[in-house]
Amino acid sequence: MQGGVKTLKKFNMLCSVLVIFTAAIFVVTLAQNIVFRTADIYLFYFNDSRAVNQIYTTLDNSEMADEIASFMNPWNPEEFQVYEDTGYDLQGIFTEDESKNMLIVKKWLDCSAAIMIVSLILTAAIYTYFLRNDYKKALRDRYKISIGLIPAEIVVTAALTATNGGRQWIFEKMQLVELPEDSSLIHLIGADYLSMATMFYIAIGMVIFAVATWLVFRLTRP
Repeated sequence: MQGGVKTLKKFNMLCSVLVIFTAAIFVVTLAQNIVFRTADIYLFYFNDSRAVNQIYTTLDNSEMADEIASFMNPWNPEEFQVYEDTGYDLQGIFTEDESKNMLIVKKWLDCSAAIMIVSLILTAAIYTYFLRNDYKKALRDRYKISIGLIPAEIVVTAALTATNGGRQWIFEKMQLVELPEDSSLIHLIGADYLSMATMFYIAIGMVIFAVATWLVFRLTRP
């Protein structure tokens, strides 16, 4: 009997520590996936930068945004390419290296989505278990630690994507193929796009953080 109590206490302690990180990871990965899977964010950048006008294509801003978002959303696509009808056949506007890089980026984004789903399931399971056993104070105390952790993770991620050194480090870790400066892909979603996307990431991340904080404190109020 005593051994069972000790085991339960260890399990509760493990869960209380784990939920600090799963809650923080969920917020950060959800923000990442919203930014890179939402057509409206690509469209906002294209309208603001006129990037689509800088490449050889008949597609307008909205069509290009939809094409990129439609690639980013399915799980594990086999190809990245945007085809145009030349009147004789369909011709892709991106090179093989550009397509390869986008497939690599998509795999990393899918990994982020998988981590997001796992962290959500674990967080929801722990909260359900603790709330049913009236461990509200433990949840509230652990989330107060997450309150410091979540903004820190957002800031670190933003610093990596918004700076040249940070982006170079990410590209090396992802093992992307180096593209020429006149690359269509760089014109569309290169450094300028990533700087803009970082602003959206911070804003979306903080909104999710605020909603999560309100929900947690509402669920765990005495």
